[in-house]
Amino acid sequence: MAVSQGADMQRRPAWLKPLVAGSGPRYLQIADLIAHAVRNGELKAGDQVPPQRWLATELGVDLTTVTRAYAEARVRGLLASFGGRGSFIAEPYDPSQRGMVDLAMNIPPQPANRALADHIKAGMSEVVTRHDAESVSGYHHPVLEPTALQAARTWLGPMLDAMGQSQVLMCAGTQGAIFNLLQAHTRRGDAVLCDPLTYPGFLRAARALGLKIIGVPGDASGMLPDALERSCRDTGAGLLYLNPTIQNPTASTMPTARRQDIAAVLRKSKVTLIEDDPYRHLLNDAPLPISACTSGERSYYLASLSKCLSPSLRAAYVVAPSGQATTTLLESFAATSMGCSALLAGLVQTWIVNGTAKSLLGEIQLEARSRQALARSILPGSIQAHPSGIHLWLPLPPQWRPTAFSQALEDMGVRIAATNAFGVEDELPSGVRISVGGARSHAELQCCAAEDPDSAREKSDRQQPHGCLATRPIPMCTCNQASWCRNAQPDSIGAAAGRMDFSSTPP
Repeated sequence: MAVSQGADMQRRPAWLKPLVAGSGPRYLQIADLIAHAVRNGELKAGDQVPPQRWLATELGVDLTTVTRAYAEARVRGLLASFGGRGSFIAEPYDPSQRGMVDLAMNIPPQPANRALADHIKAGMSEVVTRHDAESVSGYHHPVLEPTALQAARTWLGPMLDAMGQSQVLMCAGTQGAIFNLLQAHTRRGDAVLCDPLTYPGFLRAARALGLKIIGVPGDASGMLPDALERSCRDTGAGLLYLNPTIQNPTASTMPTARRQDIAAVLRKSKVTLIEDDPYRHLLNDAPLPISACTSGERSYYLASLSKCLSPSLRAAYVVAPSGQATTTLLESFAATSMGCSALLAGLVQTWIVNGTAKSLLGEIQLEARSRQALARSILPGSIQAHPSGIHLWLPLPPQWRPTAFSQALEDMGVRIAATNAFGVEDELPSGVRISVGGARSHAELQCCAAEDPDSAREKSDRQQPHGCLATRPIPMCTCNQASWCRNAQPDSIGAAAGRMDFSSTPP
């Protein structure tokens, strides 16, 4: 039953029942009413649901409750929202039509309200209105002009002042910046230091340049300062790569005290730091960067917008020390690329200045939290994740083979990333990284491996999450040993992971 937007809307739709005290959060009750109406055919694809203010008044709740209810309904795949037009019942999700779901590539999820396209259209319109055609169609120099620099300062925040006389550059993504920094600061055969499990892009760049990669031991708080000092002394390494905030792949965040200790070792050892911080803006309370603890001395701070806004921006800020080091880096940029797109750089600047970047970031945080909550409901308590991060780390018992685990999932149509993609050495902790942003929607994340799509939809509507890692059977090993058997593959990924005894050892 469609609902008109007229000012005289007085008629209460038949599907809208009174809320019941003691039956759970009111916003979930409202979302459940919408789900029930869709299931029973009272609401069909394309029907408009009531405006939020009207519904809040009708049900006697505050506007925030209805806003949360509609956001929850969007997360379940029930609603689609269009700026200025209201919210409508979405086309039903059909799991049989999906292809491969890539949970291996770490990208931010689309906001639940699907507003990214609207943001891009509005932003591009403002770019071409405010800038002349020549300024956005030519080559973009990494050194920012004053207006663009002010936007960068807004995005980077107070930490920039703590980095002393550093200079802010913009480049086409952090992958290129990492390669250029390694090229500018090392020679073939040099040793470089990093975490034992680290970002694959750094490993690819270092290997391509013929560098010797050394993993430095750590604990739950991150890299150990005394181990770093020993590695600097024993290997002669002059460069350290770290990703200390929602670390890729383990999702751990280095606390402030450990960052200060690492900074002290770097000053003492005179080692150059590449601090890759793409996930910082997903946190509302991220610790001060290590680069700020070094006052920017021999420190390069990389702040990508790809992981917290959109990969299509292909833009990142590089906060670099002033002087010859930055000159060398600029020469390396010139040798490998002609900078990032001036048009995209203009869009980044526009979004930051007009508040779109902050708004979009908030929407992505909400969707990431929702997806992380779903993952926690499916996977065992041993997972490592941040509530608003876009990936999680699932440790596996050492007897499990991560590559077999990930291949079994890929055979089911779900791609994840195993230990070997992140490892510096052969003998490493067994685990897999699952990127929650890769699914096109929360509904796809829930239903992409469901044995019975209708059953999965019903469970979703009842708030019993049923997910992509939970249900489809995979053949078991025929040796009839326990689920941690080296030859075994789980009969049901989420269920088997939940049964794992991580303290057990093979007989």
